[in-house]
Amino acid sequence: MTDIDAALKTPLAGDYKTCGLHKPFHVEERDGDIHCFVGFRNKMANFEEEANVIFWERDRVLREALNFIQSKGEVKLGPCRAETFPEPDTLEEFLRTFSTHGNLASYFPPLLEKLGLCEVYKKGRTLYIKPRK
Repeated sequence: MTDIDAALKTPLAGDYKTCGLHKPFHVEERDGDIHCFVGFRNKMANFEEEANVIFWERDRVLREALNFIQSKGEVKLGPCRAETFPEPDTLEEFLRTFSTHGNLASYFPPLLEKLGLCEVYKKGRTLYIKPRK
């Protein structure tokens, strides 16, 4: 597993795909937060100013998410809409304290994978995340 302190030095800016449906999104780091711009960059209305999903406190959310996943061994992603309550003990529920958006568990795991900290896998029809060994 990659050391968290070393991983936190890695820039996250770039293009990604969501875990489940492989939808494109772009990440920028601004003012210590992670900004996710959903969709194709050339088709977005206001790319320079407004992100669709924002995770507050970049280093803290990455560190605490990894601690949460390590403490459980594996965690169900549990994506759901912003207007509903997420399933308990899912990554979606955990991430809600770091954003006002929903479907957070669709956008956050690819960041952990890029840093070499975790890996996403499928059991049946459900996506899970676990620490990378």
